[in-house]
Amino acid sequence: MKKICIALDYNPSAEKVAETGYDYAKALGAQTTLVHVITDATYYDIDYSPIMGYTSAFAKNNLEVVDELVHGAENFLSASAQHLGSGDIKTEVLKGETADAILDYCVKNKIELLVMGTHSHGVLENVLMGNTAVTVVRHAKIPILIVPTKNIK
Repeated sequence: MKKICIALDYNPSAEKVAETGYDYAKALGAQTTLVHVITDATYYDIDYSPIMGYTSAFAKNNLEVVDELVHGAENFLSASAQHLGSGDIKTEVLKGETADAILDYCVKNKIELLVMGTHSHGVLENVLMGNTAVTVVRHAKIPILIVPTKNIK
């Protein structure tokens, strides 16, 4: 395996996910890419009309908000790569539904191993809200390393 993708969110457990994934990448001599998905960024890019007398704070500067979300995610990934201690780690901010964006990225970039965490939500929560890790596992066509992160602070 020569290309590994590590998907990170803003949960404090992302450190464990990144370190675990990068340990695998080093052992395999693989190229590493850290990704973070901005979900529903297009939601902030809508020009809202006043609704019941309320004008959204995003109405005037919605593109700036999206740019700030992307910039914040880029900074997060850059700091994560520095934490891991390698200048060779690539970073990529993705947009869209989290599972779809990760799966599409892996296909387009010929990723051979995906590393991600799972927050181990309960069964009812998974049924009602879904679970990104479960969705990715169901639809991925490549091996996935799931790092359990429950109770990590």
